Amino acid sequence: MKNIYLIGDSIRTGTETSPGYERFIRERCKDGVYSPNDSARFAQYTLRGLSDWVRQIDGKTIDGVHWNNGLWDVLRLDGDDPLTPIDMYVSMLERIYKKLRLFFPNAEIIFALTTPVIEKDAPNGWMRYNRDIQRYNEAAAALMNRLGVKVNDLYSVAESFDESDYDDWTHFNERGAIILAQKVIQTCGLDK
Repeated sequence: MKNIYLIGDSIRTGTETSPGYERFIRERCKDGVYSPNDSARFAQYTLRGLSDWVRQIDGKTIDGVHWNNGLWDVLRLDGDDPLTPIDMYVSMLERIYKKLRLFFPNAEIIFALTTPVIEKDAPNGWMRYNRDIQRYNEAAAALMNRLGVKVNDLYSVAESFDESDYDDWTHFNERGAIILAQKVIQTCGLDK
């Protein structure tokens, strides 16, 4: 069994009502699944957090890192622009990648595209647009292609979901999280 390190936002970790996909990866794989005890939130937060998170593990023992950022980065609060401008997002992702190469020298790095949202259910003052998510995903995929990083297209997987697979406008219920977990397991080669 490979040792995999999962880095991601609340789609990975879950919320009070949403299980997150990590739970089902851990249930399926039992051993060899590691992660920070924190949500990766937005890209700059991940860049800062990595230095603390890697102190909890010997990075040389990790075979693969599955990582995402995006939902927080595209978040528009109170009618403002996205929290992280797209050029800054791409810059932060490249810096994160360099840190991952440093901290996990033997690992295959896999970047997961940001999942879509149900725009009409966004709470007052908070907004994420799927058109922004698609633009940020395209920019991230182009960067990952240039860096030679495998991309896990969780956007396309979740795009096929209907509203009954969501727990709220952003997060997934158990069925949705299990399907995402299966895609992560497959992409990381944990099903072999």
